[in-house]
Amino acid sequence: MAEKKWLTLNVIIILISVVNLIITVTLASNISPGTGNVKEQYVMYIGTNDKNTYKQEISTDEAKKIVDEICLKHFDGYTIQDAVGSWKDETGKSTHENTIVCYFDDTDKITVYKVADEIIKKLNQNTVLIETDRVKMEYYSGQK
Repeated sequence: MAEKKWLTLNVIIILISVVNLIITVTLASNISPGTGNVKEQYVMYIGTNDKNTYKQEISTDEAKKIVDEICLKHFDGYTIQDAVGSWKDETGKSTHENTIVCYFDDTDKITVYKVADEIIKKLNQNTVLIETDRVKMEYYSGQK
């Protein structure tokens, strides 16, 4: 009787080990269960207030055109959204500014930094915020 319990316990341990191995291999290969791939997505938040005046010197539409022109040179696809950002400056003063949010997939950090450098220069910014997330991506074409 003790032998059967020991054998059953060993089988359970082996099954758990196999399941853990499958999960580990799946995560290590960046392929998630089901369809789609796990990849890095970069999100860039670009304020529109000038770094010297703390005021918006060009319109949001003009800033979006500039950002779009820069992105078109570096990416095959991306998404741009409008937002409003808020922050406190070094004196503690609260500031709100129109913000352009860009989503980049299927790219690398070096390219995102090149784009950020161009945007910082063209829009006279101190910085842009770059967020990096690991997300599951899938280009869905509908049911066939």
